[in-house]
Amino acid sequence: MIFGVFSLNPKNMRWFNLRRLMLCLFLMPFFFSLLIINNAFLLLDYIIFPLFLSQETKKPVFIIAAPRSATTYLFHRLAEDTNFTYFKLWEIIFAPSICQKYMAVFTLRLDRLFHNPIKKTTLFIENVLIGKLKKIHLVGLNFPEEDEAVLLWSLSSFYLNFFYPDSSFFDDLVLFDDKLSSKRKARIMHSYSNYVKRHNFVFNRKGKKQYLSKNPLMMCKVASLATIYPDALILNINRSPAKTLPSTLELNRNLYALFTSRPVPQELNEKTFHILIYWYKMAEKSMMSYYSTQLLKIDFNKLVNQDEEEANRISEFLGTSPSILLAKKKNINEKHKSENKYAELSDKQLKFALEEMPFMAGYC
Repeated sequence: MIFGVFSLNPKNMRWFNLRRLMLCLFLMPFFFSLLIINNAFLLLDYIIFPLFLSQETKKPVFIIAAPRSATTYLFHRLAEDTNFTYFKLWEIIFAPSICQKYMAVFTLRLDRLFHNPIKKTTLFIENVLIGKLKKIHLVGLNFPEEDEAVLLWSLSSFYLNFFYPDSSFFDDLVLFDDKLSSKRKARIMHSYSNYVKRHNFVFNRKGKKQYLSKNPLMMCKVASLATIYPDALILNINRSPAKTLPSTLELNRNLYALFTSRPVPQELNEKTFHILIYWYKMAEKSMMSYYSTQLLKIDFNKLVNQDEEEANRISEFLGTSPSILLAKKKNINEKHKSENKYAELSDKQLKFALEEMPFMAGYC
């Protein structure tokens, strides 16, 4: 991680440039400080709160679909249902341990007594740092967020790849089920399970709520997910790859741009394109193998257009009320309209994609 920050290849995205130099001066000390602090508190959990290890997670719900398939939209709508519990971004970054969660909850309550000075300052800084990203993907410290990010603290999340663009350092993580050794897969999934147990220990001790997760990266981990949550319910949103594939490439370009001013090379775009197709095939095969009776396939267009029949199917599958999905909340719908600009796949590219994954033809 230290020696791979910069590349000596002038054509590489990690070649020395002002944006990357300045960001590293700020971000690396911040990240490594959090890495040490968070892991210290995570270790304390085993001493102070050892009972968290026996915390149950019954029938968790996982939204697993390709990026740019309205996974965030569905996640945020379902998160309004008080029957669900989920990670928020502040918890993932600043409070992955039980000790930190309790301290954070106490601090937030105290902050409210003084008219939220900490919250207001944090939101201001958040808008300065990631205001542009919010226009593409709705993100914020107080929003529900992908729990993949919690694996950053065990250095086993593919999110690290965005800080190390144009590298092969994390290629094994992007094809998780197929490339990692059984031992390493078990270790990472055990770590992930413990993070979820910690969350439930604080926010869902009696198990009255269902754990809810939205995580496109889980597409390459479905088989491993089945080893820890065989009773999980899977929501799989399907949108035409003519839109999801180029939209994801554009999103990645914006994410890479946070860490370097060098343009994304065509070779990297092609690599990502083929990885995404591989993800589709991995997820389809594993979902049908391990979760065929606990799987609901959702049509993207019907979901975002609030089709009543589709909302009823989802609600019946989850055992919840369809009112949340059908509520005409303009602000929510507007916030989820991405400003991500991209050109759809050409007929030739789409034909190639559908030859690889014919199960997506019905959604084109």
